[in-house]
Amino acid sequence: MTELGESVAVSVSKKAEEGKLLVKVLDACTNDPIEGANVTVGSDKKTSNSSGEASFDKLPTGTLPTKVVKHFTDADYSTFLVHYPRVMRSHKAKSTALDSPSISEGAETKADILLEVYKVLDEIVFHRRHIDIGGEDKYGHWWSVFAPNMSFGWWPKYPVGHHLNRRSTPPEEPAPLPNNAGWKEKAAHMFAVASYKAALAIFDAKEGGVGQTLRGVDGELNGVTAFGGIARPGMYVDPHAGGGDSGNEQYSPVIKECTDILSIRTAAEAFSTSYSGDWSWRFEAGNHCHTFQKALMRHLNFDKYKVIK
Repeated sequence: MTELGESVAVSVSKKAEEGKLLVKVLDACTNDPIEGANVTVGSDKKTSNSSGEASFDKLPTGTLPTKVVKHFTDADYSTFLVHYPRVMRSHKAKSTALDSPSISEGAETKADILLEVYKVLDEIVFHRRHIDIGGEDKYGHWWSVFAPNMSFGWWPKYPVGHHLNRRSTPPEEPAPLPNNAGWKEKAAHMFAVASYKAALAIFDAKEGGVGQTLRGVDGELNGVTAFGGIARPGMYVDPHAGGGDSGNEQYSPVIKECTDILSIRTAAEAFSTSYSGDWSWRFEAGNHCHTFQKALMRHLNFDKYKVIK
């Protein structure tokens, strides 16, 4: 029992101090700051500044979930469902990163958060000219440009239907009948002519333009032998690229991986110069400029594209 006049000790609990957090959003490949990223800490949301920073205060101590989201609108991309005819699906180029920094009492915690950045490789353009059966270039053409002096496409070594593409020899026509030929010679000659015409029809079917197209002829990078292309170290020019054609469709790849244009060009050159085989066209089967370009895309691990046209 307390006597009158005695002081009473009252315990007062000390209020826990709050902490601060400085989030810095950085490019996962280059460590460059990223402006305009949405940073969420608990229920508080801010946007990173030109230095990639977003500052938060009056935070409770302990671990706080932190989320960073950035929509790279210029790099919104499409993926192929079908290459020809073109069927694509659109996607938003959004990156998300999560972290759980520990907030200390009365101090500022710093957290660097790495974010994958979507980039359009404008220097690289995949061109596609449509098939035009009644036109000058009835098969169309697909070619890939990596630099002004670096473009690749797959061609027949000689024009389709050319005699140098033949893989069989034409049948020999029977000699003319002498004027004094008897009926037996005439009957044999008639049979020989009929056989010759049948063999010639088979030969024309196999060695004509359609036959060579379906069967296949020698293939060649950039059509150097007969179409005016170039393929030598330091200078690779597909005839359509050299002629200033832009095609009916154009695509640039979109990436978020850590790579550089020089490495991509080196890989593209190595793939293209080692490519071999026939040239044949059976719609999307066979081995032609379409299948070559798609194989090159796969080799470079490209699967996202900015549609130019």
